[in-house]
Formats: sequence, structure tokens, C-alpha cells
Amino acid sequence: MKKVYLLVSAVSIGSLAFGQQTLIRNAQRQEAQQILSQSENSIEKAPVHAFTKAPGDVLFSDNFAAGIGAWTTAGANGSVWAVDLNGPNGQYSQATEKIQSTTQANGFAMFDADLNNPGAGPYTSYVASLVSPVVDMTGITNALLSFEHRYRTCCDNTFYPKVEVSTDGFVTSTEFDVTVPGVVVNATSATTKAKVNLTTFLATATNLSNFQFRFTWDGAAGTTHYHWQIDDVSLIEANDNDITSLNRVMVSGVNEIPYYSIPVNQISPITFSGEVRNDGGTAQTNVMLTVAANNSGGTVASPTATLAAGATDSLVTALWTPPATVPTNYALTYTFSQTQTDATPADNASTDAIAITRSLYAVDNNVPSSFISNLSSQANQALKIGNVMEVMADDKIDSMYIGVTTTASNVGQEIFGEVWRDNGTDWEYLGTTPYFAITTQTNGTSIKLPMENIINVTAGDLLLVVACHTGGATADVRFRTAQPVEEGIVQGFAADGTGFFLASPNAVMVRLNIQPTADINENAAAVSISNVFPNPTTGLTSINYNLANATDVTIEVVDIAGKVVYTANNGTQVAGGHTVSFDAASFTQGVYYVTVSTNETVVTKKFIKK
Repeated sequence: MKKVYLLVSAVSIGSLAFGQQTLIRNAQRQEAQQILSQSENSIEKAPVHAFTKAPGDVLFSDNFAAGIGAWTTAGANGSVWAVDLNGPNGQYSQATEKIQSTTQANGFAMFDADLNNPGAGPYTSYVASLVSPVVDMTGITNALLSFEHRYRTCCDNTFYPKVEVSTDGFVTSTEFDVTVPGVVVNATSATTKAKVNLTTFLATATNLSNFQFRFTWDGAAGTTHYHWQIDDVSLIEANDNDITSLNRVMVSGVNEIPYYSIPVNQISPITFSGEVRNDGGTAQTNVMLTVAANNSGGTVASPTATLAAGATDSLVTALWTPPATVPTNYALTYTFSQTQTDATPADNASTDAIAITRSLYAVDNNVPSSFISNLSSQANQALKIGNVMEVMADDKIDSMYIGVTTTASNVGQEIFGEVWRDNGTDWEYLGTTPYFAITTQTNGTSIKLPMENIINVTAGDLLLVVACHTGGATADVRFRTAQPVEEGIVQGFAADGTGFFLASPNAVMVRLNIQPTADINENAAAVSISNVFPNPTTGLTSINYNLANATDVTIEVVDIAGKVVYTANNGTQVAGGHTVSFDAASFTQGVYYVTVSTNETVVTKKFIKK
């Protein structure tokens, strides 16, 4: 995508609450590469496995039903690798994180870092490998290593689960990153089948009769806890015809940003792309990506390509414009195809979804993965962080949503939202919401906050939509994050006002509520406050409001400084008139604002406490 480089001053490397992430500034970007420790114990050469070989033949397999068998372990913490039946059992793990592999009932290999680290510390950053027996790969030119796995890691985002292969007892080796797409630090992956293509390695390797592979947990940079579970390992000679979908991307606008919730009036052409690898032993012809949308959304396809054995390519479709004119959910299916008959067609497709909405505009995919609370350099200080978004058509912003985790320390802390616009040189401030004190009822939800004033935006505007907190005495508010996005999409401001943006970020779950004709009259048509009485008030106060349609309703009262003094979640209420009462006797004298929020609209009325 086109990178969004809008800030100019330098910032230090910071730590996010879900692990270390690098903060990068404009053209002054510097990438640091951590060379991880590869210390290990000596490896005893195990019996050689050799078979008659043909395309699709299994060269080696193990489902760990017989325990560790001919496998060995290596590294400073090799003894942590073990065969297990029950799944993770550490202080922070849950039984629900157990691998759901095909043969998990008869055992699986697991590196249970959580169980092996003490509850109170000091903690060990583990380095260890599970090493296969020797397999005779003489004469094999195309091969695949497949396995099912599930993992969760803490607390450094430079960690990734890796497979290493070697023909000299790992004096030298080649490594493969087997990260599950979309899984971030502190998040548990789904049980996933991984495929490692060994064609390129085999093309130049010598001494193939001494081939080995290993699964390496390399936490030298700070990964101490959680687990990696592995099962149903197979080393097979590649089939002649076999392509594999690796990932998918969709973007819109000049700045090529993904949007998962798109208001009808903000619809614009979308470009789909995906990466595909030829895991077959022969060239695959007319390889093509097709994306189909349900609900009469239609289909778009990419040009075709020819892929040599072991080759990887990215294919880009023609533009697709959602045909919806009313709110519609589109399930998307990305499918790679080729002229040849694929031996394993199940891994040629993946799915995604977007929602065409009336007013909700979001970069995140509404699937929480982790959180962010602050930068390591400024714990317990103010933070503003969010997503860059592009305006596709003239519009008005009347409110926004901020997602927070269920963490108990959030309760009682204040959050608010802001919107900024790129003026070509810098971010310029456009508007804010009132402060909102997180309650037990709103903790763990997506909290809707009205803008203090409706913000007019114009097609082509580049916005920065941020969730903000003022810093916690002992713990900062944790804002929800979702799927990974490209560098430059997640930006923000440190406590001193310095701007920053993140490398390898996840979308912050902060969303806009925008409406093409949003104003006081429109809001009043959907929900209206007919009266706040008595006004001025000294004690018991009532609010009369009317709903045009059945909807969820939240009532909030804030003082002139934006501090929340009363809130009520009334749940779903029927259309018609309603009354809510509260006691203002404890309020200090002054001006207050009562806001009635529904699923789509927000309306506010002023009253005075005498």
C-alpha cells in the first residue's frame, strides 16, 4: 500500500501493552533486526527414515501416539518440549486453548512455557527445539512439510514460531516463519494446518541423506510464557499440481486502506489481492485469483499467471464496487485456481467479510485480537492512538466508538475521542467528544461517544481518528485492537504531543459514526429530548425523550468539563415516549449536558443545577 508518512520529529522505541512494537518516524525510519540466540545441546543422530518415493508419498509422519519416539530436543530449555494429552496448564493458560488437531486424542507435542515459568518470577526467556529423526531425502527435488499447530506467545513481538531444516546436524540451517496470519502477541491462534515448501532448500542442499527439521521456540528477545502445540506432522513428496493460498488483502482509496464497515455514502472501488505459492512439482498455468461476494455482490478476477515449482506470486483483481444501496453484509470468498487439477483444493480458498452500513465507518474487522494501553517510555501518562481513514464523499461526523477490553482496571478511568485532519504538512485538530468514565456495564464494550460539535468533512480528506486516555495511576486503559494492518495506518500522539506511527501494527478498534445529513434536526427525527425538568434543578430530575424506532438507548450526563456524572444503559426500548429520572442533589452547581444515544443517533440537551 502507499505508506502514510505524515509526521516529522523522532520518537523513541516504545513498548505496547501487548508486546514490543517499534515506533517509527517519517523518513527517519530505522529498522533494528534482533539476532536471536541459537544455543542448543548436542543432537544425537537418530535412525534414518527412508521410503520408496513418488509424488504424494509420505516420507515421514508422526502423530505422537507413541510419545516422543525418535524425536530429540535441543537448546537451553529443550526439556520443556514434551508429549501431552491435556493442553496448556500454566498460570495464565486455559483448557480451551488445547489444540484441536485431527489426532489430538492420542497425544501431541507441546512446549508449555507457561507451565514451566514460576508464578511470581523471575521469568526465563526460553530457547528450545523439537528435532526430527534423520530422513533420507536423496533424489527428492520437491517436498512439503505439513503439520497442525496452535500457539500463544508473550511478551515480545519479534518472536515467531519457526521451522528450521538442515542436512548437517544444524551446524547450518534454513528457517521458515510459520506464523498464522493475523495472530499477534498475547492472542491464541486457531488450530491451523501449516505447509512449508522445501523446494528451494532442496535445490541447493547437499548430503540429503542426512535431512532433519525442527520446531524452534526462540524467545531470547523476551518471550517467556504461553505455549506451542504441534501434531500430525507429515513430510511428503510434493504432488505434481498443488497451489496454496497464503494471504489476502483488500484496500480502498488513494491511500490504500482496508475498511470493514463502510457507510452507503462512502462506498468506493475496492482492490483485492492475494499471495499464492506453487507447492506442486510442476509449473502451474493460468493461476488466477477470483473474489466472489454473496448477496448478489458479483465476482471479480485477476489476470492469470504461470508459477514455477516452489514459486510465489501476488495477484491483484480488477476493481470491485459494492452494489449495495442499503445496509448489506457481504461474505467474501477468495479462491485461487489453475488449469491443472489441484491435489489439495481445500487450501486454495479463504474468506473475509465487509459490512455496508448506514453510518458506521471502520478500519478494524470487529474481531478483537489484543490491546494497546501505552508506550514503554511513558507508562501511566496520556496516550492518543487510532487509525488513519480517508473520506470518500462529503460527510458529517456526529459521534465515534471506542472499544476497550474487559480488564477490571479500566473501570472508573476516563476516555475520549478526537478527530484530526491532514492539512498537507501536519495533523490539524477538528473536534473531540466529552470525557467518558468507563463503568462496569460499559467495560469490555464498544463505547459510543458523541462529538461535541458535528464535524464536516470533504471527499479526499485524510483523517486520524484516535482513542484517548489521560493515564492511569497504576494501569492505563486498554484499547482493543483487531487484525494486522500496514505500517502507517496506526498513528497517534504521546503525552507531550509528539506524533508517532507504528510498524507492524494492528488496527485500533476506534470507529466513526458518519451520516450524510447529520444535524440537530435529523437526530431529532430519530430520537428527541422533549424536556429536562425541572430546569434549573436542585435534586430529582427527569428526562422525557421520544424514539422513532425500537433501538438500544444509553443516557449520559456530563458536566461542563466533560466529566461523566451519571450514566444509564436502558437496553432496547420500543418506539415512542420514555422517561428516565436521576438525582442531581449531589451535583455541584453549574451547567450540565444530558445525552441520549441510540444505535444510530445522538442528541444532547443542556440543563442547570442550582
